[in-house]
Amino acid sequence: MKAAPTLEGGLRIDLESPIDWMVLRCIPHDARGTAIPLADRMGGLMDSDPQAEDWREFVVPELHETFDSQLTAVEQALENAGADDGASELFIKREEGELWYGALNQARMALEERYQFLTTEPESMTPGTRSAYVRLSWYQNLQYMLLRFVMR
Repeated sequence: MKAAPTLEGGLRIDLESPIDWMVLRCIPHDARGTAIPLADRMGGLMDSDPQAEDWREFVVPELHETFDSQLTAVEQALENAGADDGASELFIKREEGELWYGALNQARMALEERYQFLTTEPESMTPGTRSAYVRLSWYQNLQYMLLRFVMR
């Protein structure tokens, strides 16, 4: 997989193998891979606040909608890019940058929460944990490219 900025201010991702497709398709899967959705987890941070009930009533539903729209946009872009898992290009336009960035952020947060990479030594990782760690690294790199070339 290769990614590079476009002259129009977006990103072009060249998908070269079925593994590339799998990594991109893991973004929404990883983001949704926790028992409690991110919006609810964020609301849990407010539990000791006197306005926690207002937060749950007014903010959490909007967060759910925003987070879901980010993941849906990524799923739709992947579906539009191709279905055969062969070589293809995926373009992230400037106006889509925030949606992708948010979806990647959700996936990274879920992976960190699930695997707790900060307290895990690389030598002790299982193959599944190592795979998640590689995806996390790739998500971070793509977020960097979005910030540097698309969302400026």
